Amino acid sequence: SFIFGWHLVMAIGGADMPVVVSMLNSYSGWTTAASGFLISNNLLITAGALIGASGAILSYIMCEAMNRSFISVISGGFGLEAKGDDDD
Repeated sequence: SFIFGWHLVMAIGGADMPVVVSMLNSYSGWTTAASGFLISNNLLITAGALIGASGAILSYIMCEAMNRSFISVISGGFGLEAKGDDDD
């Protein structure tokens, strides 16, 4: 999971980073809810669902404020060509 998380956030920077932090917070909530289902703990399910939903909603609100889609924020710099000096 460390390598997956590292690979997910390495291409993202600048103003997009708060959206990524909120998204990772949302992921932690969803995993907490999943672990609550595994051990049949209603408190973990409820707390995880609240954390996961609030992180997802916050990520969506921040993307709307930046006039960007969630996918374009998460994909970061993938697929962009590097711009260089063409003074030749």
